[in-house]
Amino acid sequence: MAKLPEAVRKAIDKQDVFPIATCSSEGVSNVVYVTYLKVIDDETVLIADNYFDKTRSNILSNPKVAFVVRDKGKGSFQVKGSVERLTDGPMFEEMQKWVRDDLPRVAAVVLHVEEVYNGAKQFV
Repeated sequence: MAKLPEAVRKAIDKQDVFPIATCSSEGVSNVVYVTYLKVIDDETVLIADNYFDKTRSNILSNPKVAFVVRDKGKGSFQVKGSVERLTDGPMFEEMQKWVRDDLPRVAAVVLHVEEVYNGAKQFV
């Protein structure tokens, strides 16, 4: 498993909205914006499933996700990994505490970092 470089972690902390890409088992891509994404540790990113539809379906049939984050000074970073969708347990409880009560808080999507790029250059 890859580790998030410090520059990527800092960029994530500064960004408010994240484009998240998934792909169905048939190869149909989907990109949505999410606002609830945070780093848990160097290898794990937590994403809240509040209103996922095609994204949820894609994750269940093809558990690969990528997202992009931008840093004004260092450019853009792409993070890729495998995900698991959880509706109970510690990560689900963390998501429940973190996401506003007026949102659905359907599931916790836990991304295990496998690749990190800065532009076209692979970090890890």
